[in-house]
Amino acid sequence: MALKRFRLVPAAAGWSCALSLLVACAAQPVPETGNFAMKVSALTGTCGSASTNSPLGEIRKFKLIVREPDAQGVLSTLTTIDSSFDGSSKSITFTNIPAGSPREVTLLGYTQAGEVSWFARKSALTINKLETQVVDIMLMAAEGFTCVGPDAGVNKLAFPVVTRIASDKILITGGFADAAVDGANLKLSLPQSQAWLFDPAKGTFTDAGQLVAARGAHSAVYLPKSGKILIFGGATEMQVKSDGSAPPTWNAANAVNPRWELCQLDTNNQLACSTDDSIQDNVKPRVMPNLLLLTADYVVASGGAPWPTTETTNFLGADLFDPTLATQVDGGKGGFSKLPNGALKMNGSRAGSAVAPFTTPSAAGTSRYLIWGGNESISAAGVPSGAGKVAEICIESSMLGDARFDDTYALVGADGNPTTDYSEATGSLFFPTLSALGPVTLDSGEVVERFAAIGGARWKDNVWAKPSKDDAWLLTVSDAKKTILVQKMPGLTDGVYLHTATATGGHVVVSGGFASLNTGAATLTDFAPNPDDPFGPLIVGTAPPAAAAAFVPRGALASQKLSNDCILLFGGVAGFDDLKTHDGGASDVYCPGFLAQ
Repeated sequence: MALKRFRLVPAAAGWSCALSLLVACAAQPVPETGNFAMKVSALTGTCGSASTNSPLGEIRKFKLIVREPDAQGVLSTLTTIDSSFDGSSKSITFTNIPAGSPREVTLLGYTQAGEVSWFARKSALTINKLETQVVDIMLMAAEGFTCVGPDAGVNKLAFPVVTRIASDKILITGGFADAAVDGANLKLSLPQSQAWLFDPAKGTFTDAGQLVAARGAHSAVYLPKSGKILIFGGATEMQVKSDGSAPPTWNAANAVNPRWELCQLDTNNQLACSTDDSIQDNVKPRVMPNLLLLTADYVVASGGAPWPTTETTNFLGADLFDPTLATQVDGGKGGFSKLPNGALKMNGSRAGSAVAPFTTPSAAGTSRYLIWGGNESISAAGVPSGAGKVAEICIESSMLGDARFDDTYALVGADGNPTTDYSEATGSLFFPTLSALGPVTLDSGEVVERFAAIGGARWKDNVWAKPSKDDAWLLTVSDAKKTILVQKMPGLTDGVYLHTATATGGHVVVSGGFASLNTGAATLTDFAPNPDDPFGPLIVGTAPPAAAAAFVPRGALASQKLSNDCILLFGGVAGFDDLKTHDGGASDVYCPGFLAQ
C-alpha cells in the first residue's frame, strides 16, 4: 500500500523583557517582492536551561526562513537569509521577501558557538510587493523551557484547563489546589474559580476574572462564531486511593453545580460568565468530558461518566449545546437542549476517552472526530461488545446540531485482517491521548487520516493496571474500507497516563504524566517521523530531548500549542500528595529543538 504524502494538522499560532530591536538583512532581488522590519521581543527566565540572558547578549547571527504552504498545507522554503549581529544595531529591514500570502516566517538566533539558542515564528503573514511592513515577533528559548506566570506565581494545581481563544490568546481556568487524607483516600479539593489569560505575542500573563463556579477536571471550548467560551463539567472534589492502587475517581455528589457556564472576555480582558439554572438538568454531570465543536457553535458533550464502570442508560447519550436556544444567558441565547430519548446516542459511555478532530471533512462537508478508549462499549441489552470497540467516530450531519456515532470501523493489522496487535481492544483503556496527524494520500487516490494514540491506564479483571509502555499506536482511518489500521509505535520508556501530547512541527511531544497510578511523574518524549519509513509508525526522535533535564516532572497538567508551534504547559503535580503544599506550581513554554531544523 504505497503512500504519496503525509502532513500534520497545520500549526495553530512569559515574562517579556523590555528589549526590542529591528533586525533584517538583504536577499537577492526576485520578482514581486516586499520588505518588512522585524521588531523582536524576548521571553526570559528559562526554567533551568543554560541561558537566562536576553538574546541581545547572546545572538551573533540571525537566520530568516520564509516558507509557504501548498494546497495540501505542505510547506516549502522560498528564501533563507543569514545576517551577522553584534548587538549594536537597532533597526535593519528585511528586503526582497517573495510577495504573497500566506507566508510562514521563522527567525533563529545563533550564539558565538554556532548553536541555535532562540526561536521565533509567525504564520499566515501577507507580504505585499513594493511595501515595507513592520512585524512584531517574540523570541523564545530553543530546546528549552521559559517560565511564565502571574507576578504572584502559580500555585500547585491538578487538572486545570487551557483553551486557545481569539487572537491566539490562551485562557486558563480551574484546577484542584489542595489534597488531604480522607480515610483510605486522598481527597483532591479546593477547586479554583480564578481565570488567567496568557498572551504569547506579548509575553503577558494576566488576571482574567472569575468563573461562576469553582471547578477542576472540567473542559472548555472556544466558540468561533460568537467569540464566547463554553465551560463545561468538572467536580468540586475527587478521590485517590492512598495506597496508589487506582486513578482519581469521583461520584455524582461531587459534580460541580452549575454544570456549565458561558463566558466572554470584555474589552479589559475580564471574563463575564453566566448560566441558566432552569435548564441544568438538560445536561448530565460529567468529569473530564469531551467537547466536540460542530458547525455554527453547536457543541456535543460526551464521556465523563463515573469510571471505571458506569450506569449506561444515561451516559450513552451525549448532550447538545445549542447557541440559538432561548435562555437566561447573555441576552437570551445559548444553552443545553433537552434531547429526546435516543438522540446523539453513543456506543459506549466513553468515560476517560480521548478525542481528536479529523483534518478532512465528512462526505457532506461536516466535521468529524475520532474517539479512543474509555468505558467498554455496551449493547442495547447492556452486554459488553466484543474486541474492536475501543474506537468510534462522531460524524456531524448536514442538519445543524445533529451527529451520529459510528463504531463499525474494524481494527485491522498491516495485512488488512482483524488485528491481534491491540490485544485489549475492549474499551478498557482510560486517559490516553489522541493526536491528529493529518491525511495521507494512497496511490489509489484514497485519502486516509492518521492519529497517534499514546498512553493510558487499563481496567482489567476488576483491577487497575500500571500504565504500559506498549500503549503507543499509530491509527490510520480508512472511510472507504471502514477500517482503522493499528500499528505499534515503539519508544515509550515507561507507561504513562494523565499526560499531554501535542502534535507540532511533524512530531508528537508527550509531556509529563504519571508512570504509576498516582505518582512517578514522567518527563518528555518526542515521537518523530521515521526517516526510513516516513509514512509508517512514528519513532522516538531524541530520547530524551535535551530540554528534559529542565522539565518540571508532573502529571494531571494541561497543555496547548501556540501559534508559533511552541507548547504552553500549565499546572500538574509530581504526585497528588504535592497538593498538600500549595505554592511552587509550574507554568512554562517549551519550544522543541526540531522546530529550528
